[in-house]
Amino acid sequence: MRYVLSALFLAAIAFVAGCGGKDAATQKTAPAPARGSAAPADVLPAGLMLAAAPEGAKDVAAAKKGVKEGDEVILRGRVGGDAKVFVGGTMLMMDASMQSCDMKPDDHCETPWDYCCDAPETIQQNRALIQVVGADGKPLKATLEGRISPLDMVIVKGKVQKADEKNFIVNASGIYIEQKFKKG
Repeated sequence: MRYVLSALFLAAIAFVAGCGGKDAATQKTAPAPARGSAAPADVLPAGLMLAAAPEGAKDVAAAKKGVKEGDEVILRGRVGGDAKVFVGGTMLMMDASMQSCDMKPDDHCETPWDYCCDAPETIQQNRALIQVVGADGKPLKATLEGRISPLDMVIVKGKVQKADEKNFIVNASGIYIEQKFKKG
């Protein structure tokens, strides 16, 4: 049961892998679609990457308390929570209070953004799946990777798609990079 979010993420991986897609270097942000039409699934919506931080951001763990599906939220946290944090238009995000493995003394993890030095239950409680969806409600093929990196501090504005004791999924309408991660 603690692997439900991971299973959802792996399903997204399978979906994106099965549908093909462009590499990150050739993907771009789409111009705004014509009124009444949807953005193509292989580009991110115009305006997704925000120039200013939305006000009222809460850390992931705090935001998870008392929210329900359909609520608007503004989350603050680090990109991470698994070895592979980006799949198409999805990414994982951890509570800002969590320390990635490279922030801990004497840990030389190859993928510190997976938070593997913490118990799976702790990771689950402090993680959110962020997705950019199309008009059909499915995650886009276009990737956030390359625009955002593991361990970047981000603020995400969006609507809660699922919120229960195992899953916290937010459909992003805006993402602001508060701080790029710098090792050291």
